[in-house]
Amino acid sequence: MHSEKFKDYQKYKNEWVRPESAVKRGVRRKANEDIDIEINNNKQPKTELVQSKLFRTVNVVTQATVDKLITNFIIKGMHALSTVEQPEFIELVTGLCASAIVLSRRTLGRRINDSFEVKMNEIKEQIAKVQTVCTTADIWSTPKRSFMGITCHWVDPELFIRKSVALACRRFTGAHTYNRIAELLCDINDEFGMSPTKIIATVTDNGANFVKAFKEFSVQVNFGAQIDDDTEISQVETIIEDNGDHDAVKFIKIFDLPDMESSSDFCNNDVVLPTHIRCSTHTLSLVATTDASTAIKNSGMFARLNHAAMGKCSALWNSCSRPKSAEKIFDICGCNLPSPCATRWNSMYDSLKGLLKKRDLLSKLMIELKLPSFKEVELEFLEEYCQILEPIAAALDRLQGDKNCFYADLVPTLFKVSSQLSALNSSVNWCHCLPLLKAITIGFNSRFVDFLQLIPKVNQAILATITHPYFKLRWLPQSMSDHRNRLQAAFVSEAKKVLQSTPHDAHNTSNSAESDDDYFGFRLNTSESANATTSSSNDNVGELEALQYLEDSRKDLSMLNNYPTIKQLFLRYNATLPSSAPVERLFSFAGIITRPHRRKLSDKLFEKLLLLKNN
Repeated sequence: MHSEKFKDYQKYKNEWVRPESAVKRGVRRKANEDIDIEINNNKQPKTELVQSKLFRTVNVVTQATVDKLITNFIIKGMHALSTVEQPEFIELVTGLCASAIVLSRRTLGRRINDSFEVKMNEIKEQIAKVQTVCTTADIWSTPKRSFMGITCHWVDPELFIRKSVALACRRFTGAHTYNRIAELLCDINDEFGMSPTKIIATVTDNGANFVKAFKEFSVQVNFGAQIDDDTEISQVETIIEDNGDHDAVKFIKIFDLPDMESSSDFCNNDVVLPTHIRCSTHTLSLVATTDASTAIKNSGMFARLNHAAMGKCSALWNSCSRPKSAEKIFDICGCNLPSPCATRWNSMYDSLKGLLKKRDLLSKLMIELKLPSFKEVELEFLEEYCQILEPIAAALDRLQGDKNCFYADLVPTLFKVSSQLSALNSSVNWCHCLPLLKAITIGFNSRFVDFLQLIPKVNQAILATITHPYFKLRWLPQSMSDHRNRLQAAFVSEAKKVLQSTPHDAHNTSNSAESDDDYFGFRLNTSESANATTSSSNDNVGELEALQYLEDSRKDLSMLNNYPTIKQLFLRYNATLPSSAPVERLFSFAGIITRPHRRKLSDKLFEKLLLLKNN
């Protein structure tokens, strides 16, 4: 190096600073930008230092929790019990919790038994706290077995919502005769401590065996066995026939009593069933099917149009179940067409409505599927068919509600359907389906004549409607205004009965230490006078509360808290369901549990899994 440049080199070396890397320059630039933003927002730059966690908190899952979660997964998911033995399931559980041990299938069965016992005890305690309940019953058959299903329902006195539980899905062996149905129903009711007076009604379909069972065993309560006239009076037990006449006493010899285990006749005499109510939705379905079929018999033109249009609809619905045809339907319509279900008539109505929504595409669709195309007259027939049966379908959807449908909805719904059918009959624009309209009108009026004429036989449904704040007496048509006074009087009378049956302290004011005068009953007249005064006072209070309730303009259920007597009536009469749909929903779960690969489930285990799933 040149001697003259050495001084310049030393000066450059002392002033030289190592340049920052690109990463450090980016970090410093980002930090400067953040500081500038905070300064512009009149905020102080963040200078706090956050200490990082040295240890991470881990929630410890106990083995008891793992067992409970697995049991709940199997029950609620309706999985096979063998799932716990699958290597993939074991790998899943141990992968989520390394210390967990997957319970065996045998242990899982014991867990299910324990859960079932706990749940059934809870249900029994709930039912014991309720004054009035309603049950629904039906028989469900598989290719190899039959089961009796029973559900129980009541209204929550605080929230005014329906509470529902499944009581049984018991194996039903042998023929479905009326007496065997009655015996099994009575056994299940007794198992849950439900007397015929506690069950306000049992709702079933219109099956002849159910109808006869209740006709034979719910009209009169008989205790004991029949005897001959020459029966000796010595060594006897008195048996009172509870038919309202408590003076009728019969005597039988103790040693002549039939064997309870071997005599079916004696068991039948012990069977007592509650009041029977036919499922209104099943009856409405009969109007839309059985009664509507009379139009085919009475009108040749209607029959020809019906067969032609419904035949093409059936061919189209059958195509929906074939993969290649279903793809073509989806490509043309942009969705799958709904198909009817054999057990639900309103699904037929919904399927026809869904088909008519794609009316403009039907011609192209039928050509693509190589099916006979719909004629314009056939489409007009389907339009009229749906328009006439729309009131029935709407009523079915309303009465099959689960949580918010009360027995109070039945009578107003039937009057609504009646008015809609009358309006349709007054129309003169029917070209093809007038025979259908006449047939279902006749069938509807015939099957629901008791409700439409408001005869005393259906007072339970009428009182349920009046005690509902939304309805009261607003539902009564103007043409039947002459019934208003009678219905109001019956409602007031029922309110008085509730107060009379309520115990009062005034009835228990006598001194517990009896004197000689008390022994001879010389104070009887005074007591009778007090009771008469209390009874008269209760009548006045009940009548006043009932009339104030009817005049109250509020419609929400919470207003019943201001009318305790009416609230009791509401809880009693609206515990009843207008439909047996809940027990049919129970059978829907049953069909999922008894899939083909689970047909070896025992009857008891099947019932336990189903009830735990439903409850």
